[in-house]
Amino acid sequence: MRNPIRRSKKIGITQGGRVKDGRPDEKWSRFLSGDIWQQLSQNTPDSQCRLLTENPSKRFYHPCQAKDYLSILNRLPAHLAQPVKAIVLRRIHKLDYKLGIEARMRFSCVILNAFPRSNEMTWPGKPTEATRRHYERWCSNWINQDDQKFILRWTDEEVKRYYLYHLFLHEVGHINQPWSIKQRQREEFAENFALEWASKLGKLHKNLKFKIECKAQNILAIF
Repeated sequence: MRNPIRRSKKIGITQGGRVKDGRPDEKWSRFLSGDIWQQLSQNTPDSQCRLLTENPSKRFYHPCQAKDYLSILNRLPAHLAQPVKAIVLRRIHKLDYKLGIEARMRFSCVILNAFPRSNEMTWPGKPTEATRRHYERWCSNWINQDDQKFILRWTDEEVKRYYLYHLFLHEVGHINQPWSIKQRQREEFAENFALEWASKLGKLHKNLKFKIECKAQNILAIF
């Protein structure tokens, strides 16, 4: 006989409906609720960028302070810096850690996840050439453990430089990307933006040559 009193603890977690494949997972709208980011993105009377820092937990830390990112923002042209309304140093969520997501852009906010205290990134298999090229500009200390586990080991200075002059600038690029840009070009635009300004600020390895390709006139116009 069905007991109407006994109810599953998972009831309500899907906010009124199941998600992909019928799994009782939380929806993205709850995981990254738009309300708080919309409020942070609203204009303030003094037009200052808000700075927020969460406790990173024991296994993680924030490589840079919020004021460090603000100093980088102040070195950018005003028309690129003003759209950034908040910088959030966030305690990394389990899903972000699992997916390898290091930073996000929500509305006009730059969100930077905490970094492992071990200063190591781990891959269960051999990383792709694209992955190696991406990190080569910032860290190239790869450790191969029997071809089954690959570790990228950073120094404190490398992590700090990567967060300040790549992750942060990449998300600022997203905030400044033209509304007309196509979805598939957005990551390319933000990556080019970050590399361009990291180079202008003198924070890329001098002996590393890279080529920035911009395929649309509206991408070139913003630099």
